[in-house]
Amino acid sequence: MMKDKNKEFWKVINMMDFNGRGYQAAGRWLVEDSGLTFSEIKEIRNMAQRKVNVLYKKFCDDVRIGSDDGFDDVLWQTVANGFQSFHSCTAESLTEMYDENRYTESFAYSFHAVDRIEDEQFAANKFLKRERATKRIEEMRRFGGGFDQKLIAAFEHADNNNKRKLAKGFPEIFEHLVD
Repeated sequence: MMKDKNKEFWKVINMMDFNGRGYQAAGRWLVEDSGLTFSEIKEIRNMAQRKVNVLYKKFCDDVRIGSDDGFDDVLWQTVANGFQSFHSCTAESLTEMYDENRYTESFAYSFHAVDRIEDEQFAANKFLKRERATKRIEEMRRFGGGFDQKLIAAFEHADNNNKRKLAKGFPEIFEHLVD
């Protein structure tokens, strides 16, 4: 299974065409046109990071590059260049890539589109949870007993600090209504 994921990973990296498109268009292709699910897209991003980490651990002591930023860009470029580049690179070839300026800043930026989706997804989930909590409170207000109604009234009149305390004591009701 991992071999299939690895093969699929390199296929996607190739189709992103970072060297032809640049990081923004490569990221857009991954998110909008690759046909991958969001969890598959996150897995591609995570695998790319792991590949960079493998290269870092393998070459961090032997590559002669003046800046950490440059070293990072060269490692990301090596992953962007594909399977052959990743598996055949050496400390010398990475140093030459840096010295001859044969890398672009930075393939990692292609994956910022994934981070934006995660942020949007988080905000949407938070909104939905808040909506459900608000709906539940309305139902409790209309159909709940005296305790429920007094609890809701206390929450509505409380300052933010006391709202947090109520949310801690009654998370099933209030946790999604406080920050």
